[in-house]
Amino acid sequence: MIKTVVRYLLPILILGNGVVMGNHSVIEPTIKSMEKEHFLTASIEGDQLYLNVPEQVLDKPMLFTCFYDKRRSHMQVIWSLHRNNIVLKSQSIVSTSGIILPVVKGLTVRDNVLAKLPIETKNDGQGGYRINITKLILHQDISWPQRFGVSFGNPIPEISILEGVKTLRDELIIKTRRGMVKHGSRVSAPVYYGFYALGRSMKGREYDYRMGFINEDFMGIKHGIQLDGPQNSKANIAKRRLEKKYGNRTLSVPVKPIVFTLSPEIPKKWRPYIKAGIEEWLPAFEAAGFKDAIVVRETDSLNDWERNSLRNNMVYWGEERYFRDPDATEYGGTIGLVIDYRSGEILRGDIFLNASRQTLEDQYFIRAAALDKRAQSFPFPDDLTGQLFQSLTAHETGHALGLNDGNFGEHSYPVEKMNDIDWLESMGFTPSIMNYTRPNNIPQPEDSIPPSLLVQKVGPTDLYSIRWAYKEFPSGTSAMDESTALEEMVRLQDSISWFRYNDNQLEIIGPGRTNEVVETNDPVKSTSMALKNLERAIALMPNACSDQKDNTRLMGLYNKSLDLWYHHVKHVVSVIGGYEIQYQSINQKGNLFEPINLKFQEEALEFILSEALKSPKWLTDPEFLDGIRHSTFPDRVLTYQQKLLLDLLSAPRLKRIEQMEKRMGRPYLLQEYLESLQTGLFAPLVAKDFGTMDRRRQEIQIAYITEMIRSIETQGARFEQDAQFFTHSAYVKGLKVSQLMALKKKIITEQKGRKDSPLLGHWQRCLKEIDSFLDSER
Repeated sequence: MIKTVVRYLLPILILGNGVVMGNHSVIEPTIKSMEKEHFLTASIEGDQLYLNVPEQVLDKPMLFTCFYDKRRSHMQVIWSLHRNNIVLKSQSIVSTSGIILPVVKGLTVRDNVLAKLPIETKNDGQGGYRINITKLILHQDISWPQRFGVSFGNPIPEISILEGVKTLRDELIIKTRRGMVKHGSRVSAPVYYGFYALGRSMKGREYDYRMGFINEDFMGIKHGIQLDGPQNSKANIAKRRLEKKYGNRTLSVPVKPIVFTLSPEIPKKWRPYIKAGIEEWLPAFEAAGFKDAIVVRETDSLNDWERNSLRNNMVYWGEERYFRDPDATEYGGTIGLVIDYRSGEILRGDIFLNASRQTLEDQYFIRAAALDKRAQSFPFPDDLTGQLFQSLTAHETGHALGLNDGNFGEHSYPVEKMNDIDWLESMGFTPSIMNYTRPNNIPQPEDSIPPSLLVQKVGPTDLYSIRWAYKEFPSGTSAMDESTALEEMVRLQDSISWFRYNDNQLEIIGPGRTNEVVETNDPVKSTSMALKNLERAIALMPNACSDQKDNTRLMGLYNKSLDLWYHHVKHVVSVIGGYEIQYQSINQKGNLFEPINLKFQEEALEFILSEALKSPKWLTDPEFLDGIRHSTFPDRVLTYQQKLLLDLLSAPRLKRIEQMEKRMGRPYLLQEYLESLQTGLFAPLVAKDFGTMDRRRQEIQIAYITEMIRSIETQGARFEQDAQFFTHSAYVKGLKVSQLMALKKKIITEQKGRKDSPLLGHWQRCLKEIDSFLDSER
């Protein structure tokens, strides 16, 4: 069990730069309020860029930013005087959470020099210094601290251009075209740099791994594969600065609302839906005590300076959709955040809506065409497509408010509520818009669910999350009382399972960590219902694509259907050796990981053997397929079945079942699982159809034997702990050898008297693989 530290009083720490860190106040050198002439100004003279640095700015923290290709990188910097030079330094960040974020990972230095620039002239009358920053902006490859930060590589000076500068209040923006090599071509790409004055830090909210918020150093805390489970870390969450205008009221308008500006490029017919997607979060902020916390601004024109000021949060309309051969794998959107690392304040959050109309409609078709007649022909009516853009926008807005991707309360909703209209209207079909759930495909046509209830919306867990993160406490509330109140809110997860958050990492340890499907407390039943709708959708495809001049869209829909089928059956596979998950502090009752009931695990294995590994004809051979294919290649169904098989035999899964043997007092549980899996895969050995086995089943059986042998023979790095995660234990290898020996005996016994079987060669091949391995083991 992991201990989540609840800090009631932080120790006071006096740092060398005069900063006092505690739980109540932070005294720091800031630019409280700078008039335009007191901040940085710049001018372009010929092909050179000159910066004027006032005396008042020296050694004051500010942000240095760069925006290119949807990435807005940033770092905290200071300008300092060093002899006859002005030095630009990136700083380590003193966080109000009580820690220091390093300039360079692994180094305890307080700052790092980015540039040393000779003073051209001293403006005595204005009390400042003039320096040439052309090389810094156009030619230097700066190492930004973000994991996916901007990177240009070697510059190409001859096609690099300074296009303009603009001084706004406490902000300077520089517009360039920077020469670089991208995808083998020399390009002069638009890049925007900026400097932004930092004011006083807002009051941060302490990071808690039980709540699904980004931390102040975006992606700086990763749970990863931890032998002792996920870990809490000392940090602030990323959130907006919201302060009540009337602090004594339960519900108050904020001093300054969160404003999103819609890019003029967004088609007017979609703007109401995108606006509605952002405004879906208004009730969540009301739950936190804020009325009218979000404002959406529409405009038909916007200059480059307004687009790139940190004071504006933009909603962009991705240009990729208008170019030939866009990346069709990109489902929807992304965001770009600029965060004040001192407190976690989100200074700017951009939303990039990249999904094309076709992408959204295809995803909805394969899930809901059987439930929504509007979705049975293309293009969809605008009101339906608009709802899909609204749902996409609502998800991305959650990120712009600080929420992470993850699994919020998944595998918690009762399966019987999925066709309950009252439940769906009040609770939705998934607890959170932040889940990768997609449209609802569990109800059946006879349930007559209104189509509006099939589209994902902001849910009850989102209201709970925003309330925890943004709730203000009355003036005079002690740190201990505030921390206690927040902990009480977190502890609601003990009784309300759909409030629980867990981070989807490399190991999918249960159905609460899968994506792309609607999850309930009965994965087998909900998957069976969803696959019925998928079968219906495949049958509707030819008619829906009848007006097309080729089969591109038809095959695209079919391939996406195969992807969805795989996600559904993988969801069921996660039950086998799976756990219920609840992140906890050490003094919470219950367990961090609780094994799923063995009855449900057995049902899941039976479903996989009878449904997923038996190649359903409606999936593998729809009527339209024969007329448009000339080969059995590619066989994506078989590929997915082989992936499922490898997953069923993977070392992480078997290690989990091995742990359950001890924890549940079932010493032969792993052996029973391997026996059941092998018996199900080789059922045709004793069946009446011994000689007429499906060709895919033959491939799966050979893949099974090959993988069993490979995993036994693989020797992991015995003394490297992380490498052992992917390597089977000696105990498991012994069980696998026993299974292969039993399989050999079974094949020899069952093929006697069946010399005329057309599958005799297949069985002989299986025996040859097993014999070759067993001989090498002797």
